[in-house]
Amino acid sequence: MSDETWRPLGVDTEDAVAEYDALHDGVPEWMTAAFWAWVRPALMARRRGPSVYGQAYYAHMLDTDLAEQMCQALRIPLPNLRKDSVDSGIGKNQLAAAISVLVKHHAPLQIADYLLAHGGHAQAGELDSLLARSKSAWEVGSRHGKPGLVRRVPQGVQEAADSVMARAGRAGARLAKAWGELYGLTPDPSVAYGLAVKAVEDAAIPVVSPTNERATLGTVLAQIEQQGDWGLPMEREHDRAPSREVLISMMRMLWHGQHDRHGGQPAAPGDVSIEEATVAVSLAVTLVNLFDADVVARPRPAVAR
Repeated sequence: MSDETWRPLGVDTEDAVAEYDALHDGVPEWMTAAFWAWVRPALMARRRGPSVYGQAYYAHMLDTDLAEQMCQALRIPLPNLRKDSVDSGIGKNQLAAAISVLVKHHAPLQIADYLLAHGGHAQAGELDSLLARSKSAWEVGSRHGKPGLVRRVPQGVQEAADSVMARAGRAGARLAKAWGELYGLTPDPSVAYGLAVKAVEDAAIPVVSPTNERATLGTVLAQIEQQGDWGLPMEREHDRAPSREVLISMMRMLWHGQHDRHGGQPAAPGDVSIEEATVAVSLAVTLVNLFDADVVARPRPAVAR
């Protein structure tokens, strides 16, 4: 049995397995000690002090620039821990004082997320292993081109989305940003939804409306509906779900569902929800993949013989 499928003795019923495998937000109790043990070296830096008997002297000190910048970004009140001397004992005291403040922060994963993106001393692989062992709902991924924490999704879903993002050019880059805004530690569903729409526009406009400089997903959708012969290469089609109608329905749902697109509409539902953004980003991955793979097309004219 591999480590991936190992579970404690007695966790053998369906309900027990489901309970054990459930993912957890935040930093649960069984992860706390190891989590702060990971944070400590991520905040330390090797500094050179005055030479001793002609030999260079180095000590591990608190990286005060990093600690201060992080606490300013996360609004954590950190006392002045700067020291003029370089000494390992001073460094230990600095770190202890910093940790005593950080452990009181209401969202400790924000600290790890910041250190991944800005630290340089953070060991991403070690944290990712800790999160996986602890059944965390989070894993180390990438947001806005930097390492960071992202919400864990099924491996196959992640791999499929990564594949589309990597090969779909500008549309793929937009998708990656949408994914980060949706599954990041501080998700912004409205931004994620908007980026999902733009990603589909990046993929669909060159195929459907290449000469229309003002094309949007709405105009692309209208053109596909008016021309009436766009579809997917399905040899066997159901009369109640022809590929053309499925394609149009996906695009229409994505376009119409972005109800926060315009302001000044008192009857609008307000900002989109996480659930709506999840649907939008998932639809965008599928639609970008279809357009990028060149399978959304009109029937090609028969070649005269």
